[in-house]
Amino acid sequence: MPALKNLDKKVKTLLNDSVFQQELADELNQWAGRPTGLTFEKKLSELGGVKVYLKREDLTHTGAHKINNALGKALIAKQLNAKRVVAETGAGQQG
Repeated sequence: MPALKNLDKKVKTLLNDSVFQQELADELNQWAGRPTGLTFEKKLSELGGVKVYLKREDLTHTGAHKINNALGKALIAKQLNAKRVVAETGAGQQG
């Protein structure tokens, strides 16, 4: 299917494009509140005998996977001059 081949080629190119990666990082910072912090877990560290830190994805503004997915797809669509984006919405609303 030509459209999927075009998409696959463009995504592979964008994944190695530092300008695209910076734009995605900037958008995630603005819309999702990234980067999120690390929290040191004293009790887990004591129990495990190693320092344990939790990456706090729960601190993003909308929940991590939805905004990551939507912003990434939107920026790829922008590069492809696409008119529509299909992105995961969690419970199926407004897909």
